[in-house]
Amino acid sequence: MKFWITKNAEVSVRAQIVTQIRLGVASRDLSAGEKLPSTRELARRFGIHANTVSAAYRELALESLVEFRKGSGVFVAENASRESRPKSINSLFTDFLGLALASGFSRTEIESEIDLWRHSGTRKKLVLVESDLGLRSIIEEEIGSLLDRQVGSISLDEFLSGDYDKGAVLVALFDEKEKMRPVLSPDQKAVFIDVNSVPHALIGSERPDKTKLIAVVSGWKQFVGFARIYLLAAKIDPEALIVRSTSEKGWQAGLESAAVIICDSFAAKHFPKDRRVRIFRLIKESSIEDLKHALA
Repeated sequence: MKFWITKNAEVSVRAQIVTQIRLGVASRDLSAGEKLPSTRELARRFGIHANTVSAAYRELALESLVEFRKGSGVFVAENASRESRPKSINSLFTDFLGLALASGFSRTEIESEIDLWRHSGTRKKLVLVESDLGLRSIIEEEIGSLLDRQVGSISLDEFLSGDYDKGAVLVALFDEKEKMRPVLSPDQKAVFIDVNSVPHALIGSERPDKTKLIAVVSGWKQFVGFARIYLLAAKIDPEALIVRSTSEKGWQAGLESAAVIICDSFAAKHFPKDRRVRIFRLIKESSIEDLKHALA
């Protein structure tokens, strides 16, 4: 993973390191068990104090995102490991067809039941488990538009209390998996989604002109913070940034001066046909494919 560090930025170097590793783990740019640069190596590379790097690693260790291995260095924590992908829908259907035929059902009976299912109008429900209302709105918008589905939502506390439709497909960010696993029943279908890193999501977008005003707009506070830190690390002048939270009154003030507006897909609805908009897609394409498999 490539680090971007700016020593004289408004955001501290420690915060830049912590934020980039957090996003690297969340977006899977950093794999479980992957070795991170040593304290000395990172300090030497960017001409910063080793204590700054150590403080960043200690903060991440307290969050269980990294672990120190005596004599070996610093590694991404093992609980970030990725599970293997589920079987394809073709394989699943072949298994089902073989089981049905082996159980004595004729092809005509099977086809009849499939036709009834196809025309019944029933669709699997999607329920998002997310407590942050700003983040919830973004994920609902992305899944809804990409999969043409309505998405229900509950908080983590509501899930833990069992207050949800047990027949629904649950959706949650990958970092919620360990909290949810102890109460998930064996037959409960759940998809844990990965998020894009800011640089990956903006691949193909024209690099913002450093001399022009750039706006970062979202209802999710962490997105605003992440995008701002990356722009500062990319040597964008802090004076050229306009940061707006859609949850605050008067948030649109001053945006007419921005040459570029970086926002999430939900916030983008406030800027129809605005050519200045660069949309950050939160959910990785691989996770959208996982959802399609779960709903098939």
